Amino acid sequence: ELAKVVYTKQVESGEGTKIELEERLCSTILTLGEVSIENENYSQAVEDIQLCIKKVKSLPKDSRIIAEAYYQLGVAQGFHSKFDEAVESLNSAISIIKERTKNIKECAKSSKKSPSKEEKIEITELEALIPEIEEKIADTKDMKKEAEAKTKEEATTHLATGKRHLLVSDIPAAVTSLAQACELLSAHFGETAKECAESYFYYGKSLLELSRMESGVLGNALEGVPEEGDDANTSSKIEDPAKMTEDEKEEVEEIVGEAMEKNFQSLCESKDEDMEESGDSQDEGMDEGVSAEGETKESKVAGESTEKMEDEEPSNLQLAWEMLELAKIVYTKQVESGEGVKIKVEERLCSTILTLGEVSIENENYSQAVEDIQLCIKKVKSLPKDSRIIAEAHYQLGVAQGFHAKFDEAVESLNSAISIIKERMKNIKAGAKKWPSKEEMTEITELEALVPEIEEKIADTKDMKKEAEAKTKEGADGITSSSAKGDSKNVPSIAVKSKKFVANKEKTAAAS
Repeated sequence: ELAKVVYTKQVESGEGTKIELEERLCSTILTLGEVSIENENYSQAVEDIQLCIKKVKSLPKDSRIIAEAYYQLGVAQGFHSKFDEAVESLNSAISIIKERTKNIKECAKSSKKSPSKEEKIEITELEALIPEIEEKIADTKDMKKEAEAKTKEEATTHLATGKRHLLVSDIPAAVTSLAQACELLSAHFGETAKECAESYFYYGKSLLELSRMESGVLGNALEGVPEEGDDANTSSKIEDPAKMTEDEKEEVEEIVGEAMEKNFQSLCESKDEDMEESGDSQDEGMDEGVSAEGETKESKVAGESTEKMEDEEPSNLQLAWEMLELAKIVYTKQVESGEGVKIKVEERLCSTILTLGEVSIENENYSQAVEDIQLCIKKVKSLPKDSRIIAEAHYQLGVAQGFHAKFDEAVESLNSAISIIKERMKNIKAGAKKWPSKEEMTEITELEALVPEIEEKIADTKDMKKEAEAKTKEGADGITSSSAKGDSKNVPSIAVKSKKFVANKEKTAAAS
């Protein structure tokens, strides 16, 4: 480090032969990089060697010291798990060595002489270096494969564990496992890599469930507390003044007046005592007051900064939206590029957009929910028309439209969900050669149970419409406030019902 400081000063001041000084500086920084590699501080090694390459502006581009710098940089990057960058740096080292070998030979040829003894020795050394670096490149690629396999294995374990926790409703444990899976995969493959999509989806889903759990706990805590304008406010133990007689009113006024007079007298007496005591302790209190004031200001500033940090921290619902949005971006890219099995990828994309719709419903952003779910229905062109995911999409659309006071459209969407379910049951029965299998019978039973639930939801939606129309006629606040206030409490139960659409699919995914 001392040598680096001295050589840097010399280079900057222009002392001595610049090329020679830059070469020495580069050698020093390279050796510092080797120290960092030996100390397993690979990020520092990469930083040192990159600095070395920037510093040597006066050296020829085919200088051996620059080739060595790129080689050492590749080694450090490989240890630092930057495998692609490592391969690139090692290839740069080979290019510089080949360029130097070529230049030595051409220089000798132009002078119509054969290379000198020293040049021949250097050419031999350089040619021997190339296969060594190529071997290092092969080792780096193997390291990348091993690291990818290890990361995938670890992330897959966390993903499977998280899905299992989610299936048995151990939501906090699911969030922890799935967060680890997302962190591992995004750090290794990149934020928008296809390997991350499934982890993003399930992490977003688990965060949504955690948000619902928190809302449920808050709802239970506030249970029984009357809202403003609620009839419960009128059932107070204090008698209504409007119902009191004139004699009772006079009696209350007399009691209150006496109490206020006594209170005023006691307040005046205590004030006089305080003034006498304050005269004796004023000098002592000055110093204490100043320090207390300083402490108060400090604690106030600290409190404000803590409060600001807390305000900036996103909620679980916000995090759920962010993760699902990332999953949507990745799956959309896959669908558009034609990667993977198209039907499977479209189904995953649809599930992701549906869950985004659930987040919007939970957040009471019903117009956004409607927009998301309608987009989902448009996206799934390759899926069979009787697909359960499409039935779920129509159901969720109906729920969102109901909350958004689009009652007729909601009923239409819910009826579409029933039609798809009935069509699927019919196709399962028709597709069975002799008798439906155990899995098919289970699915038929689940589907048959869904129909009356959706019919009940249709009846509720029609009732909501009647209530909204009645309130509009009476000059109430309006359809939107009525539906949002009256029915937003039902969101968690609706979400629980919607899970039955994909129950079989999630059990299979967790098992795998």
